[in-house]
This record gives sequence, C-alpha cells and structure tokens, in this order.
Amino acid sequence: MLKKSKIFVFLLPILVAFGFSTAQASEEMIIEKLSPLGFDETITKIKQNAKALGWKVPKKWKKNFQKNLKHVTKEDIGKNLVFSMCEPWAAVKLLKHDRYKKFLAMMPCSFAVYEKSDGKVYASFMNIQLMGQMYKGQKEIEDLVNELGPHMVKMVDFN
Repeated sequence: MLKKSKIFVFLLPILVAFGFSTAQASEEMIIEKLSPLGFDETITKIKQNAKALGWKVPKKWKKNFQKNLKHVTKEDIGKNLVFSMCEPWAAVKLLKHDRYKKFLAMMPCSFAVYEKSDGKVYASFMNIQLMGQMYKGQKEIEDLVNELGPHMVKMVDFN
C-alpha cells in the first residue's frame, strides 16, 4: 500500500499539470478564464460569488507568489494571488469517512487570479469534475464533485 501511495504522490502533480490522457481535448484539469475585470475586482467578484453559494472564504487563506518568489529569487513573475475557500458541509460529508481523509491534501479548493504579460487578468481553478472521474463508483466523491464543480464554474461568472 505504501508503494501505491508513493506512486500516487509522484503522479498527481503530473496529472494535474498536463490533464489526463483519457480526457477529451476540450477538458483540462486546470480551467482558465479570462476576466473582463481588473485584478482586484476579479478577486472581489469570485469571493462574492463564492459567499453567495454558501462557501467560506477565510481572509488568511491566500498566497502572493509574486511577493514570496521575488523575495527569494529577485525574479518578478507578475501580479497574482492564490486564495482558498471551502464549502464546509460538503467537506464534512466526505471527510467523516476515514477512506477519504487522504483528500485533505487537495483541500481547500483554490483559485488563482493573475495578470499575464499581455496585461489581461485571468482566473484559474482545478476542474474537480474531471478529477472526480478517477473515482467513478465512489458515491461520496461523485456527489461532492457533481455539487461543487458547477459552483466553481459559477464563481468565475463575471457578469
């Protein structure tokens, strides 16, 4: 079992970065959406949408990779903010089962907002519905991704 865990830990970042080969070309593990809003406005809109859907968005759950990496490497990767949020009731439904506690490594859900060199602002997040396809037949996982996947798409609705 330990060997399988090590293999999974090694392969997970590769699968997340490049998507699954079984996925259709139009589906990617990381969903990216162009925002018509400015950087700060995009962050505010995603958080507002999340709260309207019943998600918790703690102020402390955020990372500024531009600031942190520039401090260490002196390189500027551009404006960005990664922030996390949680739908607590959905998390409890899953995590009350010992067999699913390993999913804590992928929680809470994260969104990234960043500005590319073209000056445009983008938001990205994990396609949990695609990730959930790895766990077909596991009702709790299927229920979670079917409930939360559409929520995450609604969070990047900038209208």
